[in-house]
Amino acid sequence: MSERCKVQGLTNRQLEVLDLLRKGLTNAEICRALNISENTVKIHLANIYKTLEVSNRTEAVAAVAETAKNWVNSDEVRIRVIHDSDIKDHPLVYELFHGIVENFQEYRLFLINTGLSDEIVQDSTYQIKISASQDGNQAFISLLQGNNKAIIWSQNLKLDDTSAIDLYADQYSIVLFRNMIISAAKVLEQNSKASPAWWYATSYSIIKSENRSRDCFEKCMSMLQSLTVEGDIRNYVLCSQASIYYLGISENWVNGEEYVKKIGELACDTMRNNPSSAYSMFTMALYNILLGKKNEAIVYFEGILLSNPLNVMCRRLLVQLYMLMGREEDALKQLDEIARLVPNGMDQPFQFVAKAMIYFLQGNYDFCEKVSRQVLMFHPEIPFARLFVIACNNKNGNLDEVKKQVKIFYEYHPNFTRNDLERFIGGVSPNLKQILLESIQNIFD
Repeated sequence: MSERCKVQGLTNRQLEVLDLLRKGLTNAEICRALNISENTVKIHLANIYKTLEVSNRTEAVAAVAETAKNWVNSDEVRIRVIHDSDIKDHPLVYELFHGIVENFQEYRLFLINTGLSDEIVQDSTYQIKISASQDGNQAFISLLQGNNKAIIWSQNLKLDDTSAIDLYADQYSIVLFRNMIISAAKVLEQNSKASPAWWYATSYSIIKSENRSRDCFEKCMSMLQSLTVEGDIRNYVLCSQASIYYLGISENWVNGEEYVKKIGELACDTMRNNPSSAYSMFTMALYNILLGKKNEAIVYFEGILLSNPLNVMCRRLLVQLYMLMGREEDALKQLDEIARLVPNGMDQPFQFVAKAMIYFLQGNYDFCEKVSRQVLMFHPEIPFARLFVIACNNKNGNLDEVKKQVKIFYEYHPNFTRNDLERFIGGVSPNLKQILLESIQNIFD
């Protein structure tokens, strides 16, 4: 049996005794610290030695130290969700606790366990602590960094609506996951050798891809291509790689035909690994979008949401697809669902392009331009936000502004062609396709 498995076989009380051993406490001092008899300490020590297959306290401490060192190199991201001993006295907070645990299990990425906040734990990557106020009407939620318990994020949640506990669990699961990713990206910037490499590299890529930076794109692509993992994590890594390629295609940074083929190869790989995985289906959806098979992509995305309704990126892409297929009501429903699930402040500016398109299709050109310009204020290089500005000014007859915006567009995308445009509106209904093409046709004059 491996040293790691041996340590995992210890009880919580034995782990507490072992932790005090590591700190150099004598048997008598352990008795006082844990308020147990000396005979009980001896029994715990005997069981610890037996489980670890050692003969004395020095060997026991050494075994744990070696195991802890090996944990650092593990491919597992271990999350411990902890609570105070009185949480069962506060039903709303206790329900919130279990809701968050269940939601994190749906990501299929983490090894999750639960326990009391005062228990000694040796090997967590993150800890999520949920505690209650004295009256039970507030929950205190904290995300902590591994074993050192440095606070990554913390918030006080008032449980005003007792019927909305499921919604609170969904919202704060999304917030916690997002902050884990942000924290992991920062860790990788400070330590390029951070382990597990797959978690830090994929998190870094998610955050940096939001900047729409060509330099960051190249770095992320290189990091993801170098990862070698097996099992369920492999599909997540391949999906992240496909997402980066998709970004490169959408920003016109890479050869479209070449990278569509690469995404197709990744999609086939993920489907061979596990066709029912959400990450396999996401990769297949991206590939179908690029092939112009948007109805097939919608089927994949809708299937993902059945297993994990908290996949926000899936919902955002569904909004875009619904709009392209003329399903405006479905698109608006998804936008409302995103607004319900995602707390204020978490949306990124470029994601408002979807809402801009709805306004455009509704003939509300002033609102479409307003939203698109808000995007361009932060991300002037995003092609479709500027294309909407051009389209709206064409519709409103502001031809001088159209010329100005077309000039800026080509400063950011000098190689943009009709084929690039056709790739993204392929599969759209003929009427909608005609409207979009007519509104921006003069960018090719």
